[in-house]
Amino acid sequence: MENVELRDMRTVGRVFLLINVATGKEDVIADKLLKVKEIREVHIVPGDHDLLAVIEVEKGLIETVPDKVGKIVKGKVRKMPGVSHTVTLIPLTSKVKS
Repeated sequence: MENVELRDMRTVGRVFLLINVATGKEDVIADKLLKVKEIREVHIVPGDHDLLAVIEVEKGLIETVPDKVGKIVKGKVRKMPGVSHTVTLIPLTSKVKS
């Protein structure tokens, strides 16, 4: 298993995005999503949603994590042809193994 280094959670906000896409477009959309700078991971998943994307944005004083993520989701992800629906999950608290 690949060792993935998590960025400092005090300075970076991690948000999870569930995405529905047109049938058969999972791989194409996943590749397009990975071209978005803030999207760190994309997973094709079974169930009610087709893709799970992990977004990381720098925490800021002026622009909040939800504001930054909203711009990415509305301005980039939802405008991709083939994306039909998104659900944004912003963690209230996160715990990770050290």
